[in-house]
Amino acid sequence: MVLGVREIVIGVVALLLAYVAYLALRFVRLPRRGPKPEPEIHPEYQTVLDLDPEPPRSATPSARAPETVTAALTTGAPEREAREPFDAMVELARLRFQIEALQAGQLTLRADLDSLRGELEALRNARNVAPQYGEAVVLAQRGLDGAAIAERCGISVSEAELVAALARGAHKQE
Repeated sequence: MVLGVREIVIGVVALLLAYVAYLALRFVRLPRRGPKPEPEIHPEYQTVLDLDPEPPRSATPSARAPETVTAALTTGAPEREAREPFDAMVELARLRFQIEALQAGQLTLRADLDSLRGELEALRNARNVAPQYGEAVVLAQRGLDGAAIAERCGISVSEAELVAALARGAHKQE
């Protein structure tokens, strides 16, 4: 059973889709991170925070800064929210890198497959020739002219030219 390029490409695409589906399923099943424990506040700074329990009366942004610092220290939510998109971007970059590597591998495989097809066709052409002309066909496929083929194989020039014409004709049909 000989696989064609189309079947190989379809197989590679199916494998890529299966891998992406596996990664998507893995991403969905990631454990949800619970709330982070409150960060420990150095005792020296805790006394400073406890001294002023009332919010400042000024509406300027600089006066409200201690509230936002205290909220950020106690909840940790902005830190977690900022890290989740970054983790998703890292995962996306990793997936893109893997896809590019798979595509490069596919191109290499395709080039190898094309060269193997050429070799297979040359072997088929050589097999269909009488055994005494096998070497002459190989030399003709390499590009030697009729006189050189005749000299090397010990056949007449007209036979060598006929073999060369047949080999060129089979090569052009590919």
